[in-house]
Amino acid sequence: MASELEALRITQPQLEKLTGLDIGQVFMGGVVRPSALKSTRRLISFLITESVILLVIFIMCLGLGLVILRSWSGFGSNLAIVLVAVAGLTGLIAIAWHSYQWTRYKTLKPLARLLDEVDRHNDIIQAVQVMDELGTVPTANLGLPNRDEVIQALEATRDSLISALMTEKILRRHRALIQRRQTLFSTIETNLATLQTLHLNNQATEYQQFLQEALEIGLAVQREIANSKTP
Repeated sequence: MASELEALRITQPQLEKLTGLDIGQVFMGGVVRPSALKSTRRLISFLITESVILLVIFIMCLGLGLVILRSWSGFGSNLAIVLVAVAGLTGLIAIAWHSYQWTRYKTLKPLARLLDEVDRHNDIIQAVQVMDELGTVPTANLGLPNRDEVIQALEATRDSLISALMTEKILRRHRALIQRRQTLFSTIETNLATLQTLHLNNQATEYQQFLQEALEIGLAVQREIANSKTP
């Protein structure tokens, strides 16, 4: 029974193969997963990683600042200024980095939702495994009564999640092409609307000219009739 349930799991190596990215409990392709911020353990891991990144940036900027400072006169008097400049530069780099990460997250947002569904799927499998173990207790009668139906549902869910992950990967890889096609379609629709408006305007102009010509002809006929009646 354990091997049957393990076959229904979607493991991390499988996720990495299906998505083409490094997938973990906290990050997906180097971008933080929103669900990681809801777990205390994952949140602590995320904050530690962020602190290490900021520290590395600060050390690099500080080293560069000290190299520049050594070429200045009055080394000690300029140290405070350099530290302030390094802190400001570190903040700017951190803001730029997180802006870039936010841009990437918007691209990976559908993947984040799918990964959360995968986690729930694996949690259900874990719960079924626990129920199976409880079912082995003599006279406890704690087994899962509708186990076959649950297994069938889990198999269907697994197939659906794998198909969704493969689809997301294809769409993500061809995102630029899809956006260009959407832009092209929007341009075509705009051009068609413009052409239709111009066509209607031309029709209105032609109708106006027709009425003007008809009016002139009518006036000319009236003048001819009036002249013919004049003795």
